[in-house]
Amino acid sequence: MDKLKSLMIFMRSAQCGSFSEAARQLGMAPSAVSRAVLRLEDQLGVRLLGRTTRSLTLTEDGNRFYQRCQQIISDLAEAELEVKRSQSIPIGTLRIDLSNTFGKIHIAPALLQFATQYPDLKLNVSFNDRLIDLIEEGIDATVRIGISSDSSLIMHYLATARYITCASPSYLAQYGMPTTPTELFQHRTVNFIYPQTRQEPIWKFEQDGKVIDLAVNSYLRFDDSEVILAAVIQGAGVVQLPKFIAANAIARGDLQPILQSYATQAGLPIAVLYPQKRYLSAKVRVFVEFMTKLAAALKQADIVD
Repeated sequence: MDKLKSLMIFMRSAQCGSFSEAARQLGMAPSAVSRAVLRLEDQLGVRLLGRTTRSLTLTEDGNRFYQRCQQIISDLAEAELEVKRSQSIPIGTLRIDLSNTFGKIHIAPALLQFATQYPDLKLNVSFNDRLIDLIEEGIDATVRIGISSDSSLIMHYLATARYITCASPSYLAQYGMPTTPTELFQHRTVNFIYPQTRQEPIWKFEQDGKVIDLAVNSYLRFDDSEVILAAVIQGAGVVQLPKFIAANAIARGDLQPILQSYATQAGLPIAVLYPQKRYLSAKVRVFVEFMTKLAAALKQADIVD
Protein backbone atom coordinates (compact mmCIF):
# COMPACT_ATOMS: atom_id res chain seq x y z
CA MET A 1 0.00 0.00 0.00
CA ASP A 2 1.21 3.50 -0.77
CA LYS A 3 2.95 4.96 2.30
CA LEU A 4 1.10 8.28 2.02
CA LYS A 5 -2.21 6.40 2.05
CA SER A 6 -1.07 4.50 5.13
CA LEU A 7 -0.30 7.79 6.87
CA MET A 8 -3.74 9.14 5.98
CA ILE A 9 -5.42 5.99 7.34
CA PHE A 10 -3.41 6.21 10.55
CA MET A 11 -4.26 9.89 11.05
CA ARG A 12 -7.97 9.35 10.37
CA SER A 13 -8.03 6.43 12.82
CA ALA A 14 -6.37 8.56 15.49
CA GLN A 15 -8.80 11.41 14.85
CA CYS A 16 -11.85 9.15 14.99
CA GLY A 17 -10.63 7.01 17.89
CA SER A 18 -12.11 4.02 16.11
CA PHE A 19 -11.13 1.79 13.20
CA SER A 20 -14.77 1.29 12.22
CA GLU A 21 -15.54 5.03 12.10
CA ALA A 22 -12.32 5.73 10.20
CA ALA A 23 -13.27 2.95 7.77
CA ARG A 24 -16.75 4.45 7.30
CA GLN A 25 -15.33 7.89 6.52
CA LEU A 26 -12.67 6.48 4.17
CA GLY A 27 -15.04 4.07 2.41
CA MET A 28 -12.98 1.04 3.43
CA ALA A 29 -13.56 -2.15 5.37
CA PRO A 30 -12.64 -1.85 9.09
CA SER A 31 -10.33 -4.86 8.76
CA ALA A 32 -8.43 -3.12 5.91
CA VAL A 33 -7.98 -0.01 8.04
CA SER A 34 -6.75 -2.04 10.99
CA ARG A 35 -4.29 -3.99 8.81
CA ALA A 36 -2.95 -0.77 7.24
CA VAL A 37 -2.17 0.72 10.66
CA LEU A 38 -0.62 -2.56 11.83
CA ARG A 39 1.64 -2.71 8.77
CA LEU A 40 2.72 0.90 9.38
CA GLU A 41 3.57 0.05 13.00
CA ASP A 42 5.56 -3.00 11.85
CA GLN A 43 7.50 -0.87 9.35
CA LEU A 44 8.32 1.72 12.02
CA GLY A 45 8.92 -0.81 14.80
CA VAL A 46 6.79 1.16 17.29
CA ARG A 47 3.26 1.03 18.67
CA LEU A 48 1.33 4.06 17.39
CA LEU A 49 -2.17 3.37 18.73
CA GLY A 50 -3.30 1.82 21.95
CA ARG A 51 -6.29 -0.44 21.36
CA THR A 52 -9.18 -1.25 23.66
CA THR A 53 -12.49 -2.86 22.78
CA ARG A 54 -14.08 0.59 22.69
CA SER A 55 -11.51 3.08 21.46
CA LEU A 56 -8.10 3.93 20.07
CA THR A 57 -5.62 6.29 21.73
CA LEU A 58 -2.28 7.61 20.58
CA THR A 59 0.79 6.27 22.33
CA GLU A 60 3.62 8.66 23.19
CA ASP A 61 5.48 7.63 20.02
CA GLY A 62 2.23 7.72 18.10
CA ASN A 63 1.53 11.28 19.22
CA ARG A 64 4.96 12.48 18.08
CA PHE A 65 4.51 10.68 14.76
CA TYR A 66 1.00 12.12 14.38
CA GLN A 67 2.29 15.69 14.82
CA ARG A 68 4.94 15.18 12.12
CA CYS A 69 2.37 13.60 9.80
CA GLN A 70 0.14 16.62 10.25
CA GLN A 71 2.99 18.87 9.11
CA ILE A 72 3.72 16.62 6.14
CA ILE A 73 0.08 16.63 5.03
CA SER A 74 -0.12 20.39 5.53
CA ASP A 75 3.04 20.92 3.45
CA LEU A 76 1.68 18.60 0.76
CA ALA A 77 -1.61 20.49 0.60
CA GLU A 78 0.25 23.79 0.39
CA ALA A 79 2.50 22.45 -2.39
CA GLU A 80 -0.55 21.20 -4.30
CA LEU A 81 -2.23 24.58 -3.95
CA GLU A 82 0.92 26.35 -5.13
CA VAL A 83 1.22 24.13 -8.20
CA LYS A 84 -2.44 24.59 -9.08
CA ARG A 85 -2.04 28.35 -8.63
CA SER A 86 0.97 28.38 -10.97
CA GLN A 87 -1.22 26.83 -13.67
CA SER A 88 -3.66 29.73 -13.52
CA ILE A 89 -1.60 32.69 -12.25
CA PRO A 90 1.83 33.66 -13.65
CA ILE A 91 4.13 33.32 -10.64
CA GLY A 92 7.68 32.17 -9.94
CA THR A 93 10.73 32.54 -12.16
CA LEU A 94 10.39 32.53 -15.96
CA ARG A 95 13.64 31.48 -17.64
CA ILE A 96 13.76 32.51 -21.28
CA ASP A 97 16.55 32.30 -23.86
CA LEU A 98 16.37 34.73 -26.78
CA SER A 99 17.90 34.72 -30.24
CA ASN A 100 20.83 37.08 -29.83
CA THR A 101 20.29 40.05 -32.14
CA PHE A 102 16.51 39.80 -32.53
CA GLY A 103 16.17 39.44 -28.77
CA LYS A 104 18.35 42.43 -27.95
CA ILE A 105 16.87 44.77 -30.56
CA HIS A 106 13.17 43.92 -30.45
CA ILE A 107 12.28 41.76 -27.43
CA ALA A 108 14.38 43.10 -24.57
CA PRO A 109 13.01 46.68 -24.82
CA ALA A 110 9.47 45.31 -24.48
CA LEU A 111 10.20 43.03 -21.52
CA LEU A 112 9.85 45.87 -19.00
CA GLN A 113 6.21 46.22 -20.00
CA PHE A 114 5.78 42.45 -19.68
CA ALA A 115 7.39 42.45 -16.22
CA THR A 116 5.16 45.34 -15.13
CA GLN A 117 2.09 43.46 -16.32
CA TYR A 118 3.00 40.37 -14.28
CA PRO A 119 4.58 41.61 -11.02
CA ASP A 120 4.64 38.13 -9.45
CA LEU A 121 7.01 36.90 -12.17
CA LYS A 122 10.79 37.05 -11.99
CA LEU A 123 12.56 37.01 -15.36
CA ASN A 124 15.87 35.28 -16.06
CA VAL A 125 16.85 36.21 -19.63
CA SER A 126 19.82 34.95 -21.66
CA PHE A 127 20.86 35.73 -25.25
CA ASN A 128 22.57 33.39 -27.69
CA ASP A 129 22.10 31.66 -31.03
CA ARG A 130 23.36 28.20 -30.18
CA LEU A 131 21.13 25.16 -29.99
CA ILE A 132 20.30 24.43 -26.37
CA ASP A 133 18.60 21.64 -24.47
CA LEU A 134 15.77 23.49 -22.74
CA ILE A 135 15.11 20.79 -20.16
CA GLU A 136 18.79 20.18 -19.35
CA GLU A 137 19.50 23.91 -18.98
CA GLY A 138 16.27 24.65 -17.11
CA ILE A 139 14.84 27.01 -19.75
CA ASP A 140 11.07 27.50 -19.83
CA ALA A 141 10.89 28.97 -23.36
CA THR A 142 13.14 30.20 -26.13
CA VAL A 143 12.68 32.44 -29.17
CA ARG A 144 14.54 31.22 -32.23
CA ILE A 145 14.81 32.03 -35.92
CA GLY A 146 14.68 29.00 -38.18
CA ILE A 147 13.07 25.58 -37.93
CA SER A 148 13.99 23.48 -34.90
CA SER A 149 14.94 19.86 -35.45
CA ASP A 150 14.01 18.97 -31.87
CA SER A 151 10.70 17.11 -32.06
CA SER A 152 10.34 17.22 -28.27
CA LEU A 153 9.60 20.96 -28.43
CA ILE A 154 6.38 22.78 -29.20
CA MET A 155 6.96 25.43 -31.89
CA HIS A 156 4.59 28.41 -31.76
CA TYR A 157 5.03 30.39 -35.01
CA LEU A 158 5.21 34.18 -34.62
CA ALA A 159 6.39 35.72 -37.89
CA THR A 160 8.78 35.35 -40.83
CA ALA A 161 12.19 36.99 -41.01
CA ARG A 162 13.10 38.11 -44.52
CA TYR A 163 16.45 39.35 -45.78
CA ILE A 164 17.14 42.75 -47.26
CA THR A 165 20.19 43.95 -49.20
CA CYS A 166 21.43 47.43 -48.33
CA ALA A 167 24.35 49.85 -48.07
CA SER A 168 24.97 53.28 -46.62
CA PRO A 169 24.20 56.37 -48.74
CA SER A 170 27.88 57.38 -48.49
CA TYR A 171 29.01 54.03 -49.90
CA LEU A 172 26.51 54.18 -52.77
CA ALA A 173 27.57 57.75 -53.56
CA GLN A 174 31.20 56.59 -53.85
CA TYR A 175 30.77 53.20 -55.58
CA GLY A 176 27.45 53.53 -57.38
CA MET A 177 24.14 51.68 -57.17
CA PRO A 178 24.18 48.02 -58.30
CA THR A 179 21.20 47.20 -60.53
CA THR A 180 21.52 43.39 -60.68
CA PRO A 181 22.78 40.81 -58.16
CA THR A 182 25.76 39.86 -60.36
CA GLU A 183 27.02 43.45 -60.21
CA LEU A 184 27.77 42.82 -56.54
CA PHE A 185 30.95 41.03 -57.65
CA GLN A 186 32.29 44.50 -58.51
CA HIS A 187 31.35 45.84 -55.07
CA ARG A 188 32.79 45.65 -51.59
CA THR A 189 30.60 43.27 -49.60
CA VAL A 190 30.39 42.49 -45.90
CA ASN A 191 29.11 39.14 -44.71
CA PHE A 192 28.23 37.11 -41.63
CA ILE A 193 30.31 34.08 -40.69
CA TYR A 194 28.80 31.23 -38.68
CA PRO A 195 30.75 30.78 -35.42
CA GLN A 196 30.41 26.99 -35.46
CA THR A 197 31.49 26.32 -39.06
CA ARG A 198 33.30 29.57 -40.03
CA GLN A 199 31.29 29.40 -43.27
CA GLU A 200 29.50 32.32 -44.92
CA PRO A 201 25.83 32.26 -45.87
CA ILE A 202 24.92 32.33 -49.55
CA TRP A 203 23.03 35.48 -50.51
CA LYS A 204 19.65 34.81 -52.04
CA PHE A 205 17.70 36.80 -54.62
CA GLU A 206 14.65 36.06 -56.73
CA GLN A 207 13.76 36.86 -60.35
CA ASP A 208 10.61 35.70 -62.17
CA GLY A 209 9.91 33.23 -59.38
CA LYS A 210 13.37 31.65 -59.56
CA VAL A 211 15.82 31.85 -56.66
CA ILE A 212 19.30 33.15 -57.43
CA ASP A 213 22.06 31.95 -55.09
CA LEU A 214 25.05 34.26 -54.95
CA ALA A 215 28.32 33.39 -53.20
CA VAL A 216 29.71 36.88 -52.72
CA ASN A 217 33.43 37.43 -52.26
CA SER A 218 33.28 39.40 -49.01
CA TYR A 219 36.32 41.28 -47.84
CA LEU A 220 34.93 41.73 -44.31
CA ARG A 221 33.38 38.92 -42.30
CA PHE A 222 32.11 39.02 -38.71
CA ASP A 223 30.28 36.50 -36.52
CA ASP A 224 28.26 39.30 -34.89
CA SER A 225 25.36 40.91 -36.76
CA GLU A 226 25.46 44.09 -34.68
CA VAL A 227 29.13 44.61 -35.57
CA ILE A 228 28.29 44.08 -39.24
CA LEU A 229 25.48 46.62 -39.03
CA ALA A 230 27.74 49.25 -37.47
CA ALA A 231 30.43 48.69 -40.10
CA VAL A 232 28.01 48.97 -43.02
CA ILE A 233 26.46 52.14 -41.60
CA GLN A 234 29.98 53.59 -41.59
CA GLY A 235 30.31 52.84 -45.32
CA ALA A 236 32.08 49.47 -45.25
CA GLY A 237 30.09 48.06 -48.16
CA VAL A 238 26.99 46.14 -49.21
CA VAL A 239 25.36 43.65 -46.85
CA GLN A 240 22.43 41.25 -46.86
CA LEU A 241 20.83 41.10 -43.41
CA PRO A 242 17.53 40.10 -41.86
CA LYS A 243 15.22 43.07 -42.17
CA PHE A 244 14.64 43.15 -38.41
CA ILE A 245 18.33 44.01 -37.95
CA ALA A 246 18.49 46.73 -40.62
CA ALA A 247 14.99 48.22 -40.17
CA ASN A 248 15.86 50.92 -37.63
CA ALA A 249 18.94 52.04 -39.57
CA ILE A 250 16.87 52.22 -42.77
CA ALA A 251 14.21 54.28 -40.98
CA ARG A 252 16.89 56.72 -39.80
CA GLY A 253 18.36 56.99 -43.30
CA ASP A 254 21.65 55.39 -42.24
CA LEU A 255 21.12 52.55 -44.71
CA GLN A 256 19.41 52.37 -48.09
CA PRO A 257 17.77 49.21 -49.48
CA ILE A 258 19.02 48.11 -52.90
CA LEU A 259 18.05 45.44 -55.45
CA GLN A 260 14.52 45.42 -54.06
CA SER A 261 13.08 44.08 -57.31
CA TYR A 262 15.21 40.97 -56.69
CA ALA A 263 14.19 40.52 -53.05
CA THR A 264 13.42 36.89 -52.28
CA GLN A 265 10.05 35.90 -50.86
CA ALA A 266 11.66 33.07 -48.88
CA GLY A 267 12.18 33.64 -45.19
CA LEU A 268 12.91 31.98 -41.87
CA PRO A 269 10.23 31.40 -39.23
CA ILE A 270 10.48 33.22 -35.93
CA ALA A 271 8.96 31.11 -33.18
CA VAL A 272 8.62 30.54 -29.45
CA LEU A 273 9.70 27.04 -28.49
CA TYR A 274 9.00 25.29 -25.23
CA PRO A 275 9.07 21.68 -23.95
CA GLN A 276 6.05 19.52 -24.61
CA LYS A 277 4.02 19.30 -21.43
CA ARG A 278 0.53 18.06 -20.76
CA TYR A 279 -0.23 21.14 -18.70
CA LEU A 280 1.26 24.45 -19.86
CA SER A 281 2.21 26.69 -16.95
CA ALA A 282 0.64 30.12 -16.75
CA LYS A 283 4.03 31.85 -16.91
CA VAL A 284 4.88 30.23 -20.27
CA ARG A 285 1.37 30.78 -21.59
CA VAL A 286 1.46 34.54 -20.92
CA PHE A 287 4.94 34.81 -22.45
CA VAL A 288 3.69 33.15 -25.65
CA GLU A 289 0.75 35.59 -25.67
CA PHE A 290 3.14 38.51 -25.13
CA MET A 291 5.38 37.39 -28.01
CA THR A 292 2.36 36.93 -30.29
CA LYS A 293 1.27 40.53 -29.66
CA LEU A 294 4.83 41.80 -30.08
CA ALA A 295 5.18 39.96 -33.40
CA ALA A 296 1.91 41.51 -34.59
CA ALA A 297 3.27 44.98 -33.76
CA LEU A 298 6.52 44.24 -35.63
CA LYS A 299 4.52 43.07 -38.65
CA GLN A 300 2.52 46.28 -38.59
CA ALA A 301 5.78 48.25 -38.52
CA ASP A 302 6.99 46.21 -41.54
CA ILE A 303 9.96 44.84 -39.61
CA VAL A 304 8.94 41.18 -40.03
CA ASP A 305 6.37 39.47 -42.24
